[in-house]
Amino acid sequence: MRSNKKPNLIHCSYHKCLTKYYSKVMLRLFSRRRKPWARGYSHFNSFLDRFMASYESLNAASVNNHVIDLEAIGSYRVTRFIRDPRDMIVSGYHYHKQAREPWCSVTDPTEKDWITVNAPIPDGILPGESYSDMLQRVSLEEGLHAEMQFRRRHFESMMKWPTDDPDILVFKYEDIMGHEAEVFGKILAFYELPRRYQELGVKTAIKNSAARMLKKNVHIRNPEPNQWKKTFTDETLKRFEDLYPGLVDYTGYA
Repeated sequence: MRSNKKPNLIHCSYHKCLTKYYSKVMLRLFSRRRKPWARGYSHFNSFLDRFMASYESLNAASVNNHVIDLEAIGSYRVTRFIRDPRDMIVSGYHYHKQAREPWCSVTDPTEKDWITVNAPIPDGILPGESYSDMLQRVSLEEGLHAEMQFRRRHFESMMKWPTDDPDILVFKYEDIMGHEAEVFGKILAFYELPRRYQELGVKTAIKNSAARMLKKNVHIRNPEPNQWKKTFTDETLKRFEDLYPGLVDYTGYA
């Protein structure tokens, strides 16, 4: 711990990496109706400026798709979720093709339209098209390449996080799936929450796990890891490796 001050509880993840799942657990725990947590929890998507202006006033906060300035934050306990970058490309392709979020449907998008996901505009979107329209029009190969471009800032940020900070706890998506109770037990103990709140958080994590949600909603896409192995062609893999050399090694997915 960097000081005797109570640490800021912060979570950092990426688009399509269990953000909504984490938020469900935290919103259940850090309810403004609970006296110890009157300041509550908020997720800031990719709005880093808003996050930096507000995190100290909250019991817990999260932000996506950025590496944060740890020196500016001071005392902290940071948890991070990461996912195989190649699976992030596959998952994002299917999700964005279906226009699951409003920004995917914006025609003639600018980067201002996409600030909520901190992403550049891929090549190939035609005049009058949205990103979803483009993905529906082009081949799978070209759609995956567009996702690689879309992810540029996300992947660049992955390479900037420290790997040896004792106040940062990192979990891989692949290790969370099927082990949600164990993982959230570790997270909430790391946050040093009282035992009864740790237990409540674990129960909430179990209730909202992917396996249970799949039984309730047949429209949820397959959350299994290593989908890239069935989706990437040799050409797709070469494009990825040319764009992001060293990323797979750095993130521990070699």
